[in-house]
Amino acid sequence: MTDTRSSHVAALAAAVEADDLDRIAAIVSGGIFTLLQEDWRLLITAIERLPEEQVVANPVLAIVRDFGGAVRLRDGAINHKVVPAFSGDGSALPEVPDRVLDAVLLQEMLAHRFRADYDAAKAVADRLRPRISRGDVHGRRPVHDLVAFVALHIGITETLHGDLEQALRDLSDARILRAEEQHDLSERDALLKTALVHAALGRIVEAERLAGLAATLPEPGESFQGFLAATTSSVEALVAVDRLDPRAPELIAEALERNVDDELWSLALLASTRWAIATGDPHGAIDQIEQAAAFRPLPSGSLPAAIAAAGRAQALAMMGEFGAAAQVLERGGDCGLRDAAVVRVRLALHADGPEAAIAAARRLVVQSGIGPAARAETMLIAAWAQTLLLGSPDPATAAPLGALIAREGLWRTLQLVPDAVAASIPGLDAAPAFPRRLVVPEPGLNVRLTPNELEILRLLAGPHSLPAIAKSRFVTINTVKSQVSSIYRRLGVHGRREAVAEATRRGILDLGG
Repeated sequence: MTDTRSSHVAALAAAVEADDLDRIAAIVSGGIFTLLQEDWRLLITAIERLPEEQVVANPVLAIVRDFGGAVRLRDGAINHKVVPAFSGDGSALPEVPDRVLDAVLLQEMLAHRFRADYDAAKAVADRLRPRISRGDVHGRRPVHDLVAFVALHIGITETLHGDLEQALRDLSDARILRAEEQHDLSERDALLKTALVHAALGRIVEAERLAGLAATLPEPGESFQGFLAATTSSVEALVAVDRLDPRAPELIAEALERNVDDELWSLALLASTRWAIATGDPHGAIDQIEQAAAFRPLPSGSLPAAIAAAGRAQALAMMGEFGAAAQVLERGGDCGLRDAAVVRVRLALHADGPEAAIAAARRLVVQSGIGPAARAETMLIAAWAQTLLLGSPDPATAAPLGALIAREGLWRTLQLVPDAVAASIPGLDAAPAFPRRLVVPEPGLNVRLTPNELEILRLLAGPHSLPAIAKSRFVTINTVKSQVSSIYRRLGVHGRREAVAEATRRGILDLGG
C-alpha cells in the first residue's frame, strides 16, 4: 500500500515539474484520495495548473480546489479562522459558503474512513447528511455538483459502518440530489454501490436491474473505469454465487483482484467465502478470512469485521465445530447483512433443539431490514427443524420460502441444509442441477440439557417412577412429564430406555460414575 501511494506522489510531482497537463489530470483523477492524504500541497499545486473548465466539470476536483482555496493554508494547515467546522460549530460563521463547509466535513469523513475509523467517519456523516438535504424558505437547497458526490460518500461510509439500510437511503439521495440533466460519475457510482449492497443482501433481481441501468449511462473517463469495474465485479460475483452460476469462481477471482485496494474489498471476500462454504470447502473459507485479517483492518462493529466473524462462524458450524462457532460470534458483532444472526439460529438447532431454532428463526425473520438471503437461510433452518419435529416442513413456512428462493434465484441457500429438506420446499423446479459437495452436520451431536433435565435424566436411569421423581424433587407430576418430553425431544428418542441409551452414547450420561 505504501509503495502504491508513494508512486502516485512521485508521478504527480514529475508531471507538475514537466507541466504535462494531460498527465496531471490523469494522475489526480485516478489517485485523488491517496494524494489528498499523502501530499496535500502538491495536489493543490497540480490542480491549480489545470484549466478552469476541467476543474469545474469534475466534482472531485472542484471539491479539492475549493477546499484548498478556502480551507487550507499554503503550508497545508487548517485555516480555523475561515472554517470553524472542526471545532464542531458549523454555524458560528454563516458567511462561510456551504460548499466550503461541506468540503471540510467531507474531507474529515474521508480521512477517518481511510484510517478505518468507521465510528468517527459515521459521526461526521451524521453531521453532513442534514446539511446537504436541508430545506429552507426557498425549498430544497439548490443542487450543485458537490451534493450528490457527498451523499454518495455518506452512503459508502454507512456501508462500511455496517448500517446497510441507511446506506441504501443515502445512495438513493446521491441520485435524487444530482442535477436532472447530468449523468455523471457520481450517479453511475451510486447505482453500482446500491446494486452491490442489494447483491450482498440477496436482492438479486434489484441488483441486476441497477447494474444494468448503470451500464446504460455514458462511459466515465479512462482513469475511473477501473474504479467502477471493481464495484461491478463484486456485484457480478455475489449474484453468481447466489445463483450457483458455474462462472462464479472466475468472477470471484476477478472481483478479489480488482478490489485489492478498494474500500469495499470485504464484499468481494463475502462472495468468495459464501461460495467456498456452499461448495463444500469451509476450511478454505476460514483460510481466506484469516489471510484477509492478517493484512486488512477489521475494526470492531464494522462491515469487514462482521463479514469475517460470520463467515468464520458459519464455516465452523458446517464443520460440526459448534462450540468454536459460538465463541467466534461472542467475540464478533453483526451488521445489516444479519449473517451472524442466521448462524445463531443454526447453532440453536444443534445445541438447543428444533423448538428453540424455530423460535429463534421467527424472531429473526420479522426484523426490519433483513435481506432475502438471510431470510431464506433462516426459513430453511426453520423448515429443517419442523421436519425433525413433524416429519415435514409446515406448509405455512415452505410455500412462501419456495416463492422467495425462486423469485430471487437464491439457490445457494439450498446447499446449506440437508437434501431432504431442500427437496421438500415447493416451487423450486427452476433450481440448477448443482452437485452437492457440502456435508451438512445433522442436529443432535451437541445436545445441551438444562441442569434440571440432566438431574431428571439421571433419575430416569434408575428404578424410580415418574411420581417418585416428582416427589423427590418437590414438583408436580405434570412438571416432570414436561421435562421428560423435552429430554426425549432433544435426544430424538421416544422412550425412557432409548433416552438413557442415547444419552450414554453421546457422553451426556455416565452410568459407570
